[in-house]
Amino acid sequence: MTATRRVLGFTFTILGAALFLQRFGIPAGAKSINIVGPIGLLAAMYGVASGALSFNTTRLFMFTALCFWAICGLIYHATTTTSFAAPPSAQSLAQFLVLTSFATLSFATRVPERRFFAVVTNCIALVGVAGLLQFAAQFAGLRLFAFRGLLPAAMLFEEGYNQVIPLGMGSLFKSNGFFLLEPSIFSQFMALGVAIEILVQRRMRYLALFAAGLFISASGTGWLVLIAFIASAVLSMGKRGIALAITTILVAAALIVAVSFLAPDLATALSERLNEITRPSTSGHLRFITPYWVLTGVLSREPMAALFGLGAGVSEHLTLPYEYDVNTPVKIAVDLGLPALLMYLATLCLGRKSMVQRTLMLPALVLLLFTGGYQQFPPVLFPILLIISIATLEPEPQHA
Repeated sequence: MTATRRVLGFTFTILGAALFLQRFGIPAGAKSINIVGPIGLLAAMYGVASGALSFNTTRLFMFTALCFWAICGLIYHATTTTSFAAPPSAQSLAQFLVLTSFATLSFATRVPERRFFAVVTNCIALVGVAGLLQFAAQFAGLRLFAFRGLLPAAMLFEEGYNQVIPLGMGSLFKSNGFFLLEPSIFSQFMALGVAIEILVQRRMRYLALFAAGLFISASGTGWLVLIAFIASAVLSMGKRGIALAITTILVAAALIVAVSFLAPDLATALSERLNEITRPSTSGHLRFITPYWVLTGVLSREPMAALFGLGAGVSEHLTLPYEYDVNTPVKIAVDLGLPALLMYLATLCLGRKSMVQRTLMLPALVLLLFTGGYQQFPPVLFPILLIISIATLEPEPQHA
């Protein structure tokens, strides 16, 4: 087997597990472990042993610094008390560091950019097709949005996730891509598919598929990823990026107008999702507003938390006078401190990248950092790291 085929095999293993197996778990005491984590880590170890993968020296150095800082934080919290009663969790810290170590890997050989992204978009397209079929099946009275009741609960990883969400359009439900845990995750991967397809091959049937998936998921986070892509194209690709951005905006606007006429209830549902950010206790408000209330509140009560945080896992167990959520950067900053957050971002972002990877960096980071708590969720974490950090690509002449 050639080096390129080994690397593409690793790519397919990670994407296949992340996109098609994310509903499955391995029982571990009172909880379960998402099966994608062990599969991805075993694939990584095999990739290093077979020579398909190596370590990126710069990212490995930053990850080592992150581990050192986290250990210093453990020692600090073992000898110090704070006004927050929740104790740090060594298990949470270990899981965070083990999963983050995935970012230190790199392809041992350069892979043609088109071949790599063909694997990526084909996997995302399969989820898109499944999502369309799932949505269309509702009109025939078939609804399959959760695996609970079909498979043993012990082998599932669905607890705590919203698989079944009304669309606000008759008795229809938002598509979650069938294989994915939530409509929001489906929308985010559809937006990522749009971005990749526009940059690499620009096949209309794929773009139409991803755009349709974006609409039937009715989730604002996918549109946020798409907006980040438009901004990134303008900033990183010069005149060509501006042209791509304008084209994307015009096509998206045309689709929105068409949906407004053909399915006004769907357009209304999308509009309401985008307006959630101003309404307390909605998912948009919890995701994009309350994390920063948490961060400012913690730092005002415990200024030393800026250095070592409150301890791993504490951010999820605070007693506060409002319902809250934490996104990835706020969780890391509150748990481990602001220096740890900078080391984490460096571990993710450093390394040589192709033009396509540089353009995808902003939407991928927006997806990973701000659209959900994905720092310890391998089904999203691993594909994003694969695309922006691990892949070592040989650009096509037009992208050079």
